[in-house]
Amino acid sequence: MHSDDDAVAIVAMECRLPQVTDVDEFWQRLVDGHTAVTDLTDDQVAAAGVPAAQRSRPDYVKRAGVLDGVAEFDSGYFGYSQREADVLDVQQRLMLEKSVALLERANIDPQRTDQRIGVFAGSGMSTYVFGALRRPDLVESLGEMLVRHGNDKDFLATRISYKLNLRGPSLNVQTACSTGLVAVHSAVQSLLLNECDAAVAGAVYIRVPQESGYQYQVGGVLSPDGVCRPFDAGANGTLFTNGLGLVLLKRLGDAIADGDRVYAVIAGSAVNNDGAQKVSFTAPSVSGQVAVLREALEISGAEPGDLDYLEAHGTGTALGDPIEIEAIKQAFGTEGAPCGIGSLKGNFGHLNIAAGIVGLIKAALVLDRGYVPPTVNVREINPALELEGSRYYVTTEGRELDPGRTHWVGVSAFGMGGTNGHVVLRSHEPQPAGTAEPREATAPSEATDAGGARPSILTFSARSESALRGQGAALAAHLAADPDASLAEYARTLREGRTRHPYRAALAAVNPAEAVARLKAERYHTGAAADADGLAFVFAGQGTQRPGMGAGLAAHDEGFARRLAEASAAVDARTGFRLSDLLDAGKQGGSTDITDTAVAQPLLFAVEYALATALLDAGVTPRYLFGHSLGEIVAATVAGVFDLPAAAELVATRARLMSRCRPGAMLAVTDLDPFAELVGDGTLVVAATNSPRQLVLSGSHAGIEKAIARAGEVGVQHQQLATSHAFHSPLMQDAADEFLAFLKTCEFRAPRIPVVSNITGRLLTEYEARNPHYWAEHLVRGVDFAGSVDTLRELGVDRFVEIGAGRSMSNLVRTNFAAAGAAAPALAQTLGEPEHEAESFADALALGWAADPEVSVEEYSTAGRMTALPTYAFDRLVHWVEPSLGFAVDADAAPATPPAPTPAPSGPAQQPGGAAPAAVEEENGAAEEIRQIVGQIFESFLGGSAASADLGFFDLGGNSLMAIQLINKLRETFQLDLSVRDFYENSSVSGTADVITALLLEEPAHV
Repeated sequence: MHSDDDAVAIVAMECRLPQVTDVDEFWQRLVDGHTAVTDLTDDQVAAAGVPAAQRSRPDYVKRAGVLDGVAEFDSGYFGYSQREADVLDVQQRLMLEKSVALLERANIDPQRTDQRIGVFAGSGMSTYVFGALRRPDLVESLGEMLVRHGNDKDFLATRISYKLNLRGPSLNVQTACSTGLVAVHSAVQSLLLNECDAAVAGAVYIRVPQESGYQYQVGGVLSPDGVCRPFDAGANGTLFTNGLGLVLLKRLGDAIADGDRVYAVIAGSAVNNDGAQKVSFTAPSVSGQVAVLREALEISGAEPGDLDYLEAHGTGTALGDPIEIEAIKQAFGTEGAPCGIGSLKGNFGHLNIAAGIVGLIKAALVLDRGYVPPTVNVREINPALELEGSRYYVTTEGRELDPGRTHWVGVSAFGMGGTNGHVVLRSHEPQPAGTAEPREATAPSEATDAGGARPSILTFSARSESALRGQGAALAAHLAADPDASLAEYARTLREGRTRHPYRAALAAVNPAEAVARLKAERYHTGAAADADGLAFVFAGQGTQRPGMGAGLAAHDEGFARRLAEASAAVDARTGFRLSDLLDAGKQGGSTDITDTAVAQPLLFAVEYALATALLDAGVTPRYLFGHSLGEIVAATVAGVFDLPAAAELVATRARLMSRCRPGAMLAVTDLDPFAELVGDGTLVVAATNSPRQLVLSGSHAGIEKAIARAGEVGVQHQQLATSHAFHSPLMQDAADEFLAFLKTCEFRAPRIPVVSNITGRLLTEYEARNPHYWAEHLVRGVDFAGSVDTLRELGVDRFVEIGAGRSMSNLVRTNFAAAGAAAPALAQTLGEPEHEAESFADALALGWAADPEVSVEEYSTAGRMTALPTYAFDRLVHWVEPSLGFAVDADAAPATPPAPTPAPSGPAQQPGGAAPAAVEEENGAAEEIRQIVGQIFESFLGGSAASADLGFFDLGGNSLMAIQLINKLRETFQLDLSVRDFYENSSVSGTADVITALLLEEPAHV
């Protein structure tokens, strides 16, 4: 990879380790130099199923690295039934959840992206399946195949691809302890071959029950005290722990073009195998390691002296560490600039399958954070490493990296069986000391003007209501901790970089503090599945107009400004004034009287039409429309009963005719009974029934004065309205007659969106909508707003967007729902308070998005880049089958223990010239018995035919792991200390028997 064209970027990372839930916690533990391996209590080990006789042995090590919460899983997120989730391997569960988090770290929605995302992953053999297979009820109900598939590591990568809709190559990688790093190498090759555009790569290892500890075996790789000491003089073994690591990779050019954060650049990687040129299958090879290190470095284009730090395999074993250091010195040379060597196994133990990938994550963080953490558990450097006089040193203390230059780091992982992996990383675009990467210029969505700060719409979703609340709480906490955050970046990230789930929430805010307050109080709009059918627009009537209405919103929202200009032009052509001038004048306190009916109604019509059509343009699609008086005319226009020019002419004519009628007055009251007589004799009429406790009387000034007097007498709350006429009363009849004549010249159409009549309170029929008499009677008939709300509530509407200025319609809707004993509806206003018009309209869009995620909120989430946000708040439940201690021996099936050997006699010492005949015969008999017992033990490991030959253990097919087991079996059987060296040098049955016989003759067995 001699150029960036052949480089791959690490753009996101995830991990789960003992006492660590994410990358930030992982890094902090490394920096602090803390270990995550803990002591186990006897009760914990007993609960794991370890027999008392075994756990009470002095060589049983009660130490482990434990992952919390492995029994918990969000089965609903991934569409699993409870039973199927119960038997799914815990490793695969964790990989599913962390793969979701990884993609969210990279701000990729796999459901909407056109990127081909590959998966390259490996896991340990499932030990969880042992418990499941011992549950006949589960096997019978689910079937053996499903149980096996849920635990077979062959299906790990493809399961992730299927559940997350990833369409790139999906490959399982299995190379023992180098699996995670080899998975990364495979992903790199796939990216460079253009097989995919992004790749998930990593590995997981979780052995259950986690609290079981282990049996120490002399000469084995496991530590006798459960402490891993990489490169220490006292290094005496490792311990295997549980963990997961994942990275998301992209070609470097793509990552830069996408605006991704680049933690580190993979400049070169290589994989090879030791072949047969080593002591045994499980033994490491210097030559194999040297070759893989050199190849990766050559591919990277770096020189050996460029390397600043090496994250070694570093298992803390007496054999492994010196071999690895020797390979490093041969591969990269001993002279040149200092190069640190470290290993995280002192902190977390040997993470088995996941060791290499977690080492890579650490190395990437070293470059990203510019700091090398200390390697722990090192008191004295192992002299066998022979580092004195070389350029290499063990990083026993943390150190800062020079921020002014490019840094190079190597990562190694070596798998049992000889598959070696090495990756060379370099830092990305280093900045000169004392400088930081410049922040992008403020995006248009964060600009401010006289209309105030531009709001942002935050949208988030989940697979359940409780998870949705968890998402909101996580966002609130994250935003509260980052008060200088760009709300627009949050909005864009949530809109583009997160998967849309059935349960949705949205809110509008102008600054982080407001957003935090609303998130914490759960004051956001919510929706689930297809909720659009429950949405209605309610159009305000005359009396809600105000100076400059809509001007603040027009300054922020191009869509509304365009629609307002369109409506204003239609009205201007049919009135004696220009609405654009009126809005500007009103905003500046002009002298135009907007309470004049001839002015108010065209003004309201233009603004409300622009508000409604702007929402429609954004995708907010109401199921129903209704309005209060004039508001129904606007609703009918939006529904298509009138086209815009015809509607503008109709409204201008209506307003002009109504303004010429005889003066009158109107009175709002809370109870109609005291005025029954006045209504009955025709003095007054009920102009509007806004709610059961809010009615409006209309009539002459004299009639209203009588009503005011009566209200005072009986103590009824009342308020005279600021109107010049008695609307919706017989005093409007002259206007209605002239209006009818005009209407007969108009063209009417059937409404495309159902409209609720404020005359009848029912759905407007096509006959009514196309009947001139209906619209003429509109002027004299009362408004049944309460009936309209009841009709919509019964139709299932529980979301209302108020089209107009203020909150009067919203308050009336809320009051009617409360009067009916119904749950409070969701409400939003398009033009709330004058100083918050843009935020109010954005809130209406947010309500629309919660009902239908296809609603466009892009104009309120247009930051120049995305940012890092919390990942999905999984709604985890316990899915657990009590695990069985893997490979437990069935006592009934166990072969008989070989008979104890006859101790060597302690008779008279051998005399010069030969032993006594009886003593020799007795010794020969004992030697033969020992040989037979050794042969039986060999047969139990190798099989009878193999063990019968007088060949070495390794020639018979044994390996070093089996050798350690066999040696310990021999030690237990003969109760003596057989050294590994003695066995390796005399590994046939006869050779081993001779060594044991000699040891027994030299020192009687202890009984």
